Amino acid sequence: MNPQHDEILAPHLAAARAALFNWAEVISRGNIEELLSLYAADAILVPTLSNEIGDREEERRRYFENFLMNENLRCTINARMKRASRKLGTVVIGGLYTFEFSRDGQEHCVPARFLFTFEEIDGRWLITGHHSSRLSEAI
Repeated sequence: MNPQHDEILAPHLAAARAALFNWAEVISRGNIEELLSLYAADAILVPTLSNEIGDREEERRRYFENFLMNENLRCTINARMKRASRKLGTVVIGGLYTFEFSRDGQEHCVPARFLFTFEEIDGRWLITGHHSSRLSEAI
């Protein structure tokens, strides 16, 4: 590792981390427009609770409109690892998070893994890729 490169990348890592935690807060507020604004126009979404993969805003909108209908929705980030590209300025953060929500009078808890990619676009750190899947049951 080159300490000089690490020093250059530190602000990128901090900005992407802040964008990730902001995403979790926005999920909990349930504002679809605010949530969609966190994604780049061509961001790829591989969602937790759907088999559809989308790379257009209308596909992300359709998924999140349905997802945000869950009552008392909360997202807690439990663990994360990060990596920044020295050449491209892309930051990758992977980890674990938990969604808690109410549906039809029942409480649900969905532990999942995630992988986000972030890039600075027009002065904002936006999500360019988002993959999420439920954690496997213990075998």
